[in-house]
Amino acid sequence: MADKLTLEIITPEGFSFTETVDELTAPGTLGEFGVLPGHTGFMTTLDSGPITYRIGSTSKTITVTSAYAQVIDDHVLILADSAEIKE
Repeated sequence: MADKLTLEIITPEGFSFTETVDELTAPGTLGEFGVLPGHTGFMTTLDSGPITYRIGSTSKTITVTSAYAQVIDDHVLILADSAEIKE
């Protein structure tokens, strides 16, 4: 089991983001959920809202609209209509 996750976000406009993270939370359509390394695989839809991820003690946010998320083998793939990095 890995101790990190790979977070990948892709949009049709060409936005592409990949980062190695410790954990993340996302706005699932049935409620917010978190993913840690070793999480069981699943696929779900996301509401528009913030994807918050942590690297060490630093938290960062990317806001997505109308998205799908897939978690498999410590890799989280998010396909979104749009995404914006919050500084």
